[in-house]
Amino acid sequence: MKLFHKIFLCFILIFGIAFQIAGFLLIDFASRNAISQEKKYAFQNFQYNKYILQSILYSEPNFFENEETELAGISNNFSVPVAIYGIDGAYLFSNIAVQPWELNVHEEDDDRISFQIYEKAGESYIFVYDYVKQDENSMYLITQTDISSVIDAQKSMMIYFQKLYIILLFISFPVIFLLTKGITASIKKVGKAARRIAGGEYSERISTKGKDEIGELASDFNLMAEQVEEKIAELSDVARQKEDFTANFAHELKTPLTSVIGYADMLYQRDLPREEVKSAAGYILNEGMRLESLSLKLMDLFVLDKQDFFLEPLFVQEMFENLRQGIEPVCEKNEVALHLELEECCIEVDFDLFKTMILNLVDNAVKADCEDIWIRGKQGKNFYQIMIKDNGKGIPVNELGRITEAFYMVDKSRSRKQHGAGLGMALVAKIVEIHKAKMKVESDGRTGTEINIAFRLQEGKPDE
Repeated sequence: MKLFHKIFLCFILIFGIAFQIAGFLLIDFASRNAISQEKKYAFQNFQYNKYILQSILYSEPNFFENEETELAGISNNFSVPVAIYGIDGAYLFSNIAVQPWELNVHEEDDDRISFQIYEKAGESYIFVYDYVKQDENSMYLITQTDISSVIDAQKSMMIYFQKLYIILLFISFPVIFLLTKGITASIKKVGKAARRIAGGEYSERISTKGKDEIGELASDFNLMAEQVEEKIAELSDVARQKEDFTANFAHELKTPLTSVIGYADMLYQRDLPREEVKSAAGYILNEGMRLESLSLKLMDLFVLDKQDFFLEPLFVQEMFENLRQGIEPVCEKNEVALHLELEECCIEVDFDLFKTMILNLVDNAVKADCEDIWIRGKQGKNFYQIMIKDNGKGIPVNELGRITEAFYMVDKSRSRKQHGAGLGMALVAKIVEIHKAKMKVESDGRTGTEINIAFRLQEGKPDE
């Protein structure tokens, strides 16, 4: 059963049951109140007629024992129909609608006045009965009060209420239908949007207007849809990167191996002059060095993914004094000026990884045909920023988002000549991630590249 049908039936049942109970209680209250009023009236009649009977017995103590007495004539003395019985239950006089033996008349120990409601032939009465004592005479007095009009009014009210109930129930059907449709409309929107997302439309969203639970559900659904869209985009990007990695890796292996096999075969099959042998051997050596660089970088990437590293607090200037010995020879060989401007600070790093990161960034800057490399360190409020800037060829703006992908090279021909494999920035990005730092790369593709890496400063650690 659909939610719409469940809500609709629940509304109908709740409305129907509640209206029935409310109507029954209201009619019952009105009837009880009317009967209570009739009981008071019947009690007043009983007291009045009891006084009349006592007056008769006071004036004529043997009134009911005298056979010559015309009992029928006393009915005019009473205000309502009455019945009179002896103490032994013997019938003395009656002009009521019920036979004496049909009433539960008996002596009450506590001498309380008793009430009894009786129905017969469509008529309803209240009978009030009690002892009447006058001198030595004792007998029962029963008075009859007709309440048929009250009972008939109750039945009429019940019939009228049932008709009204049926009419209102039919009127409520379309109203409840529209209310249920309005409540479930938003839920249907969520369901349709979910089906569209399942069909691949990950940008699907629900327009939310209300602030009720349905509105909150729609907002949560939109948030979930955004997360799904982001995850799908991430998974698509990861899948593309894996495909690119496989294709690039195969290509990077195929090209040098083809050349190595070709030159080796040529050396093996032919007798070549010394100069040609030297040239072929040099080419084989060059391609072998590139394969070695590729294998080492791949091994580094594999180790970074599988190994846990211990970060320890180290001073920045002290680390760069050590790094200078590896950086300066590279810069001098390529006629590049190195500029170091570092504010002293203590950051948590793995020195070997930090060294690998800096050397890779400097190596990339040198390969970009720059003339100057600036390395600056500046301390912020809760971070330490290292900036590496060069004035080389730069990186095209539309390629900045891919430079950390494995095997991605901005200038493939130049990178291969310099034994590059496109893994340097992938290593750098992984090292930055291990240090829980943030890296930002900026370049316009013409005037060099600037790379900023921000290391968080831990509370309680020395910062100088």
